[in-house]
Amino acid sequence: MKKLLTADFALLAFIILVGSILRLVQFPDIPFMFDELSAVNRLSFDSLSELLEKGVKKDGHPAGVQVFLFYWSKLFGISEAAIKLPFIFCGIASIPLIYLLGKKWFSGTTGLLAAACLATLQFPVLYSDIARPYMSGMFSQL
Repeated sequence: MKKLLTADFALLAFIILVGSILRLVQFPDIPFMFDELSAVNRLSFDSLSELLEKGVKKDGHPAGVQVFLFYWSKLFGISEAAIKLPFIFCGIASIPLIYLLGKKWFSGTTGLLAAACLATLQFPVLYSDIARPYMSGMFSQL
């Protein structure tokens, strides 16, 4: 049993490594998409209340991500790398979480398969590199 747990852990670590590499390849050079530019444009408000009134209510996306970006950009700036980094981390952190969910509900094999799919499939990798509520929403739901 202990040997199986060690093998699962080693395989999960490899899956997380592959998922991290896929999300971080050319990370600083990934340009903003139009949707992200819209969100970055709404970071120029002077106060949180102004952001909520003029930026969030008109957008229709969840307010939490825009509020997070408002404070995050005050600390780290609005470069592509600074804005995208927390969403990439959410995508990477979702890999072991989906493993744990699959293992809890079904089996360790199911957890590993789900983690491998999340780590390598095109849409989860792409959405991890986009500073919008997609990956942070999935991360918070796991």
